[in-house]
Amino acid sequence: MLPTKAPTDPTMPQFLLYFRTLTIGALGGLVGYLFHFPLGWLVGAMLSTIPCAMAGVRVPTHWGLRSMMIGTIGLMAGAAFTPDVVSRAGEWAFSLAGVAVYCVIITAIGLFICLKVGRLDRATAAFSAAPGGLSEILVLGPSYGADVRSLSLVHGMRLTVILVIVPFVIVWVGTGNGPTQMNRTLDLSLAMPLKDYAILGACLIVGVIGGKKIRLPGSHLTGPLILSAIVHYFGLTHSSPPQLIVVVAQIVIGTSVAQFFNNTTLRQVLGGLVVGGGLTVVNLGVAALFALAFQTWLGIPFAAGLIALVPGGLPEMSLISIALGLDAAFVSLHHLFRVVLVLVFLPLLVPLWISKPGSSIETKS
Repeated sequence: MLPTKAPTDPTMPQFLLYFRTLTIGALGGLVGYLFHFPLGWLVGAMLSTIPCAMAGVRVPTHWGLRSMMIGTIGLMAGAAFTPDVVSRAGEWAFSLAGVAVYCVIITAIGLFICLKVGRLDRATAAFSAAPGGLSEILVLGPSYGADVRSLSLVHGMRLTVILVIVPFVIVWVGTGNGPTQMNRTLDLSLAMPLKDYAILGACLIVGVIGGKKIRLPGSHLTGPLILSAIVHYFGLTHSSPPQLIVVVAQIVIGTSVAQFFNNTTLRQVLGGLVVGGGLTVVNLGVAALFALAFQTWLGIPFAAGLIALVPGGLPEMSLISIALGLDAAFVSLHHLFRVVLVLVFLPLLVPLWISKPGSSIETKS
């Protein structure tokens, strides 16, 4: 189940609605770039389309295009899996264990916020407090009676706030090698050897389709990521997607966030902001403490640890790590591990907390 979509405008063909959405997002992204926003194309696209969705303007997302753009981010993250990086994977065992502990802590605190502050029902609170992945939460939640609109608002608000705040925080604190800046070079060329286009194109298509068929968590990103990691590890290619394609990916992914705000009232958004904002504060605060621990005891730069922990979305956090020149392999692996933990344990634990509709388990009050 995808986020609630605005009804189709009968006076405008669907492809023109998609084009209008991307145009609004591209203009917002250009403003974000010109005003030096960290991850400006993505943040600008979000901030320009969300008010349109709230006002009832149709800003639909072409989910097939979004899948391909997320896959493109996977190709870039996979390029970081060089033999040297893979040989260091064993060093990440303790930080991966830290991710598991982090997930338990923020979920427990999140449940309290959702129940006591947000006044959400137990089913909706459970899936709102869970630290992603977002698309999987929106699929699992309704089967347990969770309210889709509330889930979309809470997770959409959390995603939006994290995507706006985290890049600024990282630019402010630096990446471990002193203060940093987002890469502001803009290369509009598509220059890359045809052989590399063919290899990466095959990784993208086979990864997206194959990942979905075998039900990989976050398959649109992880399928291409795994195949890209393989071809880069064995030296079949050393290329990444051209920057222009990455800019387009940021715009497409940024505009897709607006779907969570279709035809919402200011009161609904404020309610989502209270709960989503509270969850975001908890997520960021606890993540900062864990990132400091990673830096102190494991030698992992604070910025890399923070981005690897905050549940801002696997594709989005991978994109931020790439834009900041951080270890994309480290970040992607930790987020993938978090998503797997949620998908494995959430269906096992939720029936202990609520009853699945039609089951024999009685709802706890």
